[in-house]
Amino acid sequence: MAMASILAGLKPVIRELAAGETLFASGDATRGFFLVRRGQIRLARFSASGCETLLFVAGPGERFAEASLFVETYHCDARAVAESSVACFPKSAALALLEGDATARLELTADLARQVMELRSALTLRDVRSARERVLGYLVARTGVDGRTITIGGPLKDIAAMIGLAPEVLYRTLALLESERIIRRGNGIIELT
Repeated sequence: MAMASILAGLKPVIRELAAGETLFASGDATRGFFLVRRGQIRLARFSASGCETLLFVAGPGERFAEASLFVETYHCDARAVAESSVACFPKSAALALLEGDATARLELTADLARQVMELRSALTLRDVRSARERVLGYLVARTGVDGRTITIGGPLKDIAAMIGLAPEVLYRTLALLESERIIRRGNGIIELT
């Protein structure tokens, strides 16, 4: 896991959340960044007309809101998908650690660069017209170390939102890929065949 120096050097505040409970809302003053210990946290933005854009769904072991260390307010809403436990790493302590620890600064920079690359990859997928090719591109980009297995950590509708497809289109496309024996679906996983 990247950012080991930062996580080891800080004492988090643990927060327990009920399903549907808001951790922070867009415009709230930033308190720090977070790590999901249990459950899932959904980060989304809403337009003036109320349209939702899903940014990220963080599961166990995943961090989010690291950019909040450098801004005054959160830029999105973070809500628990299910009963969840998160560790909050306080902003002031994290910034003090970064100021005095070159290794921690490099780890944060590398981690944020990785996130930017993942977001660019997701944006590129949205430009692919074919739902089939878009779904395959998403799956290939998220294979595990075996190069074949994708762990699905949340609802498929969240994947659909991330790659710009209606949930029904994603479901039909996965069924088609399975009937073509390109993928095999199991409990919480998809395997490329």
